[in-house]
Amino acid sequence: MGLDAVVYRNRKDIRLGRDEQFAQCDPERGEVYFENDGLSRKHRAKLMASKHRLGNIAEISALREEAIRMTGSDSIIVLKVFYSGTHCGDAIPLKSLPALSAELVSILKAGKHPPEFAQLANCLQDLIHTANAERNPIVFV
Repeated sequence: MGLDAVVYRNRKDIRLGRDEQFAQCDPERGEVYFENDGLSRKHRAKLMASKHRLGNIAEISALREEAIRMTGSDSIIVLKVFYSGTHCGDAIPLKSLPALSAELVSILKAGKHPPEFAQLANCLQDLIHTANAERNPIVFV
């Protein structure tokens, strides 16, 4: 068990050929999906723009403690990313991404963080960049 995050490709940019008519889109998450398992498997690689493993339960817990030490318990990274090592189905909306990005930059500039945090920050920065490019939220899966 652990925490993964994904940004789905924008629906307008996915070409599905004859299967286009069967595609559905979750407006909250930006996820394009199919009711048919075969079509889901066939198009799986086309549907995600970026995906990162953020850590297992223990790693997320340790990073949460570090983030609280560095930013306080009411920071966006604590409240939206590290609040649980297994949350899924929720998302960080586009409007929250500038604050998350600024917080990450601030933490990294301070320089008093473990190497694991820097690695995770790189993953989150990639997700933020991709989310902005795709105009879809970061979704925890």
